Amino acid sequence: MVDLGAIDIQRGRDHGIPRYNDLRRAYGLPGKDTFTAITGESTDRFPSDPEIDPADAIDDPDILDFVELRDADGNVIPPGSEAADGEAVTGIRRTTLAARLRAVYGSVENVDAFTGMLSERHLPGSEFGELQHRIWRTEFERLRDGDRYFYLNDPVLDQIRSAYGIDYRRTLARVIVDNTELEPADIEANVFLAPSD
Repeated sequence: MVDLGAIDIQRGRDHGIPRYNDLRRAYGLPGKDTFTAITGESTDRFPSDPEIDPADAIDDPDILDFVELRDADGNVIPPGSEAADGEAVTGIRRTTLAARLRAVYGSVENVDAFTGMLSERHLPGSEFGELQHRIWRTEFERLRDGDRYFYLNDPVLDQIRSAYGIDYRRTLARVIVDNTELEPADIEANVFLAPSD
């Protein structure tokens, strides 16, 4: 069995990838001061349990237990129920991620870039946190802008638009309408989405 996350953390260390906050600053983002600022959670403390020494809390396997599950509509699903197996999309664990990060790293300045990126709260409508989004966006913009063959860098586009009235910004819906008997109102503007009722 292979732990890909552990391999990625070690690979980052082997190749000199900066720590999380240093990488944020390198991409023009402010550093994070607390673990809760990274995760967006309310606390970075373990729940108090008189039977567990706080110094040993990170080694307690029960800290990863799910105490609440919710479906896509936000309805609570009892853990261990039949619905929990197939309908749960959000889970609340006994301890916060911020608490576990604090126990492992001690200081926000020690967090590995890979761990910090995956711990960030996702941006709305995205599977990326702020840093990962910035990295992907920056790198793809550089690939695009540095490619002299990228279609938007073609000086002939204006000539084609003038001579033939063809614009590269045509949607697939427009191409379908132009090549069939359909009218624009007959199909969705985004043909990749099913019509809504």
